[in-house]
Amino acid sequence: MKIRHLILVSLAILIFPEPSRAQDRLAFVVGNDAYQNIESLRKAVNDARAIATALRKLGFNVTIGENLQRRDFVRGLANFEGRLKPGDVAFVFYAGHGVEIDGANYLLPVDIPKVTPGQQSVLKDEAISTDGLIQRLKVRGTRSQVLVLDACRENPFRDAAGRSLGGARGLGPSLASNGVFILYSAGIGEVALDRLSDNDGNPNSVFTRTLVPLLENPDLSLVRLAKETRAKVKGLAETIGHRQSPAYYDEIDGDLFLARLGGGTPTPALPASVPPSAPPAPVPSVPAPDPNLAGFIFPDSDRRILTRKEIQQLPLPVRRYARNEIFARKGRFFQDEVLRAYFSRFAWYRPNRWDIDLNAIEEANVKLIQSLER
Repeated sequence: MKIRHLILVSLAILIFPEPSRAQDRLAFVVGNDAYQNIESLRKAVNDARAIATALRKLGFNVTIGENLQRRDFVRGLANFEGRLKPGDVAFVFYAGHGVEIDGANYLLPVDIPKVTPGQQSVLKDEAISTDGLIQRLKVRGTRSQVLVLDACRENPFRDAAGRSLGGARGLGPSLASNGVFILYSAGIGEVALDRLSDNDGNPNSVFTRTLVPLLENPDLSLVRLAKETRAKVKGLAETIGHRQSPAYYDEIDGDLFLARLGGGTPTPALPASVPPSAPPAPVPSVPAPDPNLAGFIFPDSDRRILTRKEIQQLPLPVRRYARNEIFARKGRFFQDEVLRAYFSRFAWYRPNRWDIDLNAIEEANVKLIQSLER
């Protein structure tokens, strides 16, 4: 009777696989105007509100902070990252003062102290590192991290003699890691415009007023969005003889469309040999876990070279899971919904990273199984 019950349960899992969790899109939006010890700004809060409204229309769950002191900035960021789950898209918008120090960028809370050249360590401790922010998002297993930074203004720590702590203007270039997209409101060494003239009554900066309507265009991928924004901002700035050319850094595989339903998943480009109209390959059913092996198809594939015969005895769909369990054992996240649904059933699967290092045996087994999946 027990064996019969086990078979029925296994068949139920095969026929009715658990639905996988849909990817969420979450945003953390900050606008800082009311600086206490350095020059205040006028439109950063307005810009944050405009971006937050636009993102909500696109289905983002938005957390917004205005005029954040360091403690509130850190707490808000911690609450935001605590809500992120593997596979989510994380969007961060920041408008306010920023500065580049020793090749790294820092965002400034409104209670940042007035520091002088030679006090870099003080500023680093009191500011928010963009590199650290990105790493905190990646640790949560987010599939894509999108940062839009409107902090390309005159260095607020520059003195009358022209000396400054960090770069003279705004933020510096970024070495974005895999899965990260960064859009700056101006290029390196440029200053972002708040307004085109004293008669410019628009409540938003030149960059934000350009970006917001483009965000809602479903035909624009992130890269095209950045290029369209750059072209329009550049044109507006040139009308008053100013140079402002928003820069972007793209390390996201495929295309990400923010304004499309389900646009949180990067869409990889099809190989040239496959026509765009080709029907998608069928997704295999999720095999039932074997309780005697804790769900492993090959429990020792990390320390033993598998044989062709034992792989060929497996159905083709199961071979795919056998190959991927080598990565799953080491905690790899999976973008594929079927793989996520399958491995999430097992207590040993604890995803914590995208990039996995394999040993020589594992690499050999992956190549062998892959060669027999065709």
